[in-house]
Amino acid sequence: MKKLFILLFILAPAIAFSQEDVPKYEFRGTWMATVINLDWPQAGGVPVRFQKEDLINKLNKLDEIGINIVFFQIRTEGDALYDSPIEPWSKYLTGEEGKAPDPYWDPLEFAIDEAHKRGMELHAWLNPYRAMRTIPSDFTQKSLPGNATEEDVDESLKPFLQKEYEKGKRKQFDTSQRDEKHVSNTHPEWLFVMNDNIAIMNPGLPEVIDYNIQVVMDVVNRYDVDGIHFDDYFYPYPPNHMASNNNESLDDSTFIKYPRGFTDKDDWRRNNIDIFVEGLYDSMQVVKPWVKFGISPFGIWKSGTPDGISGMNAYEVIYGDGIAWLHDRTVDYITPQLYWEINRFGPFGQDYKALANWWADSAAANERHMYPGHGLYRSDSNTYSNSLFAANEVPKQVRINRGNPKIQGSVFFREKNLTGFSSKGFADSLRNNFYKYDALQPIMDWKSMAKPETPENLVVNRDSETEYIFNISWSPSSIDQIAKSSASSHTDTLVKYAVYRVDSGTAPDETEEMTKYYNLIEVTGDTTFTDITPPSENGYWYFVTAASRNNVESDPTPAEEAGIVVSNEEESEMVKEFQLSQNYPNPFNPTTVINFRLAESGFTTLKVYDMLGREVSTLLNENMTSGTHDVSFNGSNLSSGIYIYQLSSKGNTITRRMTLIK
Repeated sequence: MKKLFILLFILAPAIAFSQEDVPKYEFRGTWMATVINLDWPQAGGVPVRFQKEDLINKLNKLDEIGINIVFFQIRTEGDALYDSPIEPWSKYLTGEEGKAPDPYWDPLEFAIDEAHKRGMELHAWLNPYRAMRTIPSDFTQKSLPGNATEEDVDESLKPFLQKEYEKGKRKQFDTSQRDEKHVSNTHPEWLFVMNDNIAIMNPGLPEVIDYNIQVVMDVVNRYDVDGIHFDDYFYPYPPNHMASNNNESLDDSTFIKYPRGFTDKDDWRRNNIDIFVEGLYDSMQVVKPWVKFGISPFGIWKSGTPDGISGMNAYEVIYGDGIAWLHDRTVDYITPQLYWEINRFGPFGQDYKALANWWADSAAANERHMYPGHGLYRSDSNTYSNSLFAANEVPKQVRINRGNPKIQGSVFFREKNLTGFSSKGFADSLRNNFYKYDALQPIMDWKSMAKPETPENLVVNRDSETEYIFNISWSPSSIDQIAKSSASSHTDTLVKYAVYRVDSGTAPDETEEMTKYYNLIEVTGDTTFTDITPPSENGYWYFVTAASRNNVESDPTPAEEAGIVVSNEEESEMVKEFQLSQNYPNPFNPTTVINFRLAESGFTTLKVYDMLGREVSTLLNENMTSGTHDVSFNGSNLSSGIYIYQLSSKGNTITRRMTLIK
């Protein structure tokens, strides 16, 4: 026991220092892509029970590493991964477009409920204009053949060409006819076919604008989504872009028929998008003003802005004017896709830091939030086939965000790079470092700032068999319950709960203690929580607040005393398991601590290997007693990268990974 206490005291100052800038309110998001089954489900037509289990497992893993917002893709190409009265069921869900799941379920409703249980937000992610990723062989509306190749594409765009790439996953060519409810059948006259590669809905048609608003508002009206999210697909990217020789004239007739006073077609195209964005935002404010609306545009607004930045840009090529949306305040947040390195403009004129800070200034000037999109997919060969990011690239980007008060969080592309692929150990970086402490989502002060009522009946019970486990329960406010029972569909009654634990020998000042990030131990949609605590000689106190949809907290409950904890499972004298813990900190530079425990005494080895299987260090090679042990590892003589550490004793072996970042 003494050994563990000494270790805790040694580590405490370092932990406090490294975490002193941790925000209590932070947007911690990820994109969960369903197009071509990139993240979920595993394949169209997988049995429903497996789809549900897979989604629950993903949300559990995201919750464990600190993610608090999921962009869940529900419309990929004029289809629906929810029960839509307007568009057909997606083939990415059931294996056949238009076919309902059997047995029936609604993935969007299910995902919302599961996210809310975990205190997460669920933002429905839709592609507004893409109608077909590939053109069916029997689709009669054809265009002139295109001849652009990847070599013709600007360097700034090349990372984006692999956003829908996964190693071993074949490109899906759809040679079958689309469902009768699909827009290619209901309104083929709305579509532009680009180089026989893709089809989009014509953004200049008033009918298309109205139709897309109808589709999104159906979701807003019928589902308890926390947000609506659009990605960067407006007018197409090169080589299928509108300004190409093959496509420039596609919207001539629309421009002539609906000029709206414009004489420059490029300005008119941008305005087509602006009208749609504004119309949707206004509609949402009338019906459910608490639902957040955000867009993730291509990360370069204009070439040369800010100074030193060059390359393909959203303003002139795909006609997405993110600055106009901020200026008009027709979005609540902007998430520019900054999928480049921190390279001081590098050889191709893109730099994460310069772009992030510029977008942050632009958002703050218009009193809106900015959460950059990170190209985490570029950290793993399963999701990116060109040169990969260094292991410390995305962590450095997160530190840049936290160093700028005008940046309120991060969004990572994509979900599987957090839960399925190694991505150079980044999930461990979140779990053990950046997102070690829970956080509420950022407050938007232009939305409702009303405080919910304080929860009631807080009870803290120590587990009858294990002294370091506490079972905590509370009740929703009776006033909130009455309001909820009488609320209409246009009244927001959702609350979640923030659980605080204070290490103190005397009763704490709850109002003061709730401002400290390290006291927040759980955000949940439930009214119970089980806490497994570290030792405390002072004793623990618990209190709870309710948080509104906008994360405005109620007054805290009076704190309940839980008592001291003199030991916990980590230091139990009766060790019943052979266990190797994740090193801490991880990533590390240059030292880290490896904790393990032995069920019985015996000859024990603890060795470190590089990714080629070469032994680089032997930390232990001796007889060890049963119990818990800590070993320090110094990697100052090693280069940055992922290393394997392996514990062997009495015929048992456990292996884990750790990341050294210099």
